[in-house]
Amino acid sequence: MIQKIFYTSLKLYTTAALKFYFKRWQIQEIVPIPSGPVIFVSNHQNAFLDAILIVCSNQRDPWFLTRANVFKNNLAKKVLTWMQMIPVYRFRDGFNTLRKNDEVFNRCAQLLSSQNSIAIFGEGNHNDQWYLRPLQKGFARIAMTAEEQNDWKLGVKIVPIGIQYESHNDFRTRVLVSFGNPISVNENYNNQLSAQENLDLLIQKTSDGIRDLMVHIDHHQYKPLIKYLASHREIKKDLIDQLNTDQKIIANYPVTDLTMPHIVSKRKTRWNPIHIYEFINNFPSRFLIRWIIKNKVKDPQFIGSIKFTLGMFLVPFFYCIQTGLCFTISQSWMISILYFASLPVSVLLKR
Repeated sequence: MIQKIFYTSLKLYTTAALKFYFKRWQIQEIVPIPSGPVIFVSNHQNAFLDAILIVCSNQRDPWFLTRANVFKNNLAKKVLTWMQMIPVYRFRDGFNTLRKNDEVFNRCAQLLSSQNSIAIFGEGNHNDQWYLRPLQKGFARIAMTAEEQNDWKLGVKIVPIGIQYESHNDFRTRVLVSFGNPISVNENYNNQLSAQENLDLLIQKTSDGIRDLMVHIDHHQYKPLIKYLASHREIKKDLIDQLNTDQKIIANYPVTDLTMPHIVSKRKTRWNPIHIYEFINNFPSRFLIRWIIKNKVKDPQFIGSIKFTLGMFLVPFFYCIQTGLCFTISQSWMISILYFASLPVSVLLKR
């Protein structure tokens, strides 16, 4: 009961924080997310911010497979378990630890048998490029194990997820989270094929499903293609339209253009009274967050996730201090309350 209250409260607070962090956070469901046993399989571009977006973008409360090294501390292990995270072991954790993954997969199969959902990043690690890397086989093994344990009558479905960031690290940018067509595990099982062939088929269908929901740029030509996209990009208000437009640009580019120079347009900051007010009032938290990231974050791919997490706690903390100073100066509760309310509003109104 306590765990459920903790999880629900954290999800609600994090959902509110995401609405302030992103200028636009749009969710697309190709079809309604199914009930019952579901495995969410997503691309992975932005460390743990990806997991936060998946959890807060749908009504299910999935159990997440998370790298095992973050569970070493007893307190961390307890908190992460309360957050419905399950350790999964990799080669870098030691060859002997890989045997524990059999227990992990069986536990996931049991969760699915109990009509729960789980989530996993199929690529196995994160990379901040608009490119879907080959998927690992773990999620497919879990799905087939769960079906085998239930005589292929469980009805496990795999839901591909595409997360498309406008920027991986910048504050007040846009993100689209898309849930694709569910893939029925038992309906796609072919008795004429071997177990390995069925596994590969399930992985390929899931990979195709994810790729349709994101901008996928060939990594062999990534730099010239990303410049080509930036120079030909047309900004759309609706992020689904934006995704479709960007995909068409990438799909239809002429090969000869790869050697042509392109000018990448930069978005100009438009200063207005609201922008100035927001900048001044958020300068203390913004300065501290930037200092921490610059001096403490070694992996650039964690910048966006750590920036969001720090902001969740530091921004409200500084708002309270600033409101206290406002009351000390004004000696007016009314002025202080109005000032406090204006702080998040100025962020939302910022253009």
